[in-house]
Amino acid sequence: MSAPNAARNLRRNQIYQKLSEYCEGEGYPFAPVHGSKHNYIEVNVGAGKPVRMVFSNSASDHRAANNALTVLKRLIRERLATNDNNKV
Repeated sequence: MSAPNAARNLRRNQIYQKLSEYCEGEGYPFAPVHGSKHNYIEVNVGAGKPVRMVFSNSASDHRAANNALTVLKRLIRERLATNDNNKV
C-alpha cells in the first residue's frame, strides 16, 4: 500500500475520526502512525513519552469507535493522574 492511499484510508476510518476529533477538541497534539497491521495515534499529554492508542483498520462493530474513544480517555486520565510520563 502506498503512502497516499494509507493516509486516505486512515482519514476514512471511523475510529481515527472519533479519536482525532476528541484530541483536537481537547487541545492535545497527536500524530497518526501507520503500522503494518494496525494503525495508532500518539497523543502528547505533557512532558515525556506520548500516550499510544492502537486501533484496527476495520471496525468490528458499530460501537468500536466509541469504545476506542473511551479507552483513549482512560489512558490519558491515568497518565495525568499518576504524573508518570515515562510509561509507555
